Amino acid sequence: MQRVVRITSGFQQEAPLDLAAEKVISQVFHQGWPDPAKINADSRQTALLLNEARTTFAKHLQVRSDEIEFLGEVNLGFHLGISGLLTSGNQLFISEVDKQEIFAVGDNYQNGGGVLHKVPVNKSGVIANFDSSSQDVISWQVANGETGIISHDAPTGSKVFADCTSSGVDHLPNFTYDTALFDSRAWYGPNGLGILIVKEGAQWRNPLPHNDYQKTPNSFSIPLALASAVALENYILKKRDNLGYREILLNSLDKAKIAYYTPNAANFLPKYLSLVFADLEADRLVLELEDMGFAVDSGSACKSADMAPSHVLHAMGAKTTGNIRITFHLNTTMQQVQDLSEAIVTTVNKLRAV
Repeated sequence: MQRVVRITSGFQQEAPLDLAAEKVISQVFHQGWPDPAKINADSRQTALLLNEARTTFAKHLQVRSDEIEFLGEVNLGFHLGISGLLTSGNQLFISEVDKQEIFAVGDNYQNGGGVLHKVPVNKSGVIANFDSSSQDVISWQVANGETGIISHDAPTGSKVFADCTSSGVDHLPNFTYDTALFDSRAWYGPNGLGILIVKEGAQWRNPLPHNDYQKTPNSFSIPLALASAVALENYILKKRDNLGYREILLNSLDKAKIAYYTPNAANFLPKYLSLVFADLEADRLVLELEDMGFAVDSGSACKSADMAPSHVLHAMGAKTTGNIRITFHLNTTMQQVQDLSEAIVTTVNKLRAV
């Protein structure tokens, strides 16, 4: 028998596409979208619309329009942003809480003879100090997509790639960087659009095989780029200050005397919350909450589909069993948070009583 569950409140990292962006996609896909590099009238119109989108991104990402490159595959941006800064003899520094895609770039560089350093973090997720030179490359996570912990500013004096895929426009880099990567989904834009920033003057070169001066494959979807710009504008307009949802949920657990662990740091993005109930199984928690109408995540944020243990929590010295991840979205209501809090208390007490 197929198991059917009616989800009433979605607290998973994936969120519905912005409605205005969805309308843009449905309206413009049928137009075919002529090549903006050509000189006919339709192509010129396409180029104008793309330039308007670039202006929107430049304004809200606080970069220049000519520093923006669109990508049809977000994960490709990690390779372009990091490997494009590397030259022979560089050291590459990444942290133990970086995304798996960055680990892959680092492993590839090391397998090719490069020097890779994985920098540890403390129990609060703070990246340890390290020494690097002006020719070395640092991959710096602006904020963690599991714990919400905001990193301190990247060290100065080296070439820096800023991973903004989880932080989006909720917290822009306060430090100087050479390249950066944003994910359209961070502001409820469409999947399948990455925004690579290559700052003017950066010592960057295209690491992909190429015969021209293009920085990226230029294989992105124009309708998705336009829709993402609309979603970003709407996100900025609708964005609310911290409503204290994290605190409401944690206070409910404390009041019910529920034992749990959550990473604690001085600065964090309030839309992310990671909880660990170390004596329970994560899959049981997720399924029980699903039966009560609540969708939450578990495991590593970049490999949640297979319930892989969180390498982020492991790097922080925390237990990884019984971990659930909660994301508070723009449309999340106070009542939904209160209902989720009660559901977690009920579920944890039920499973611990077994």
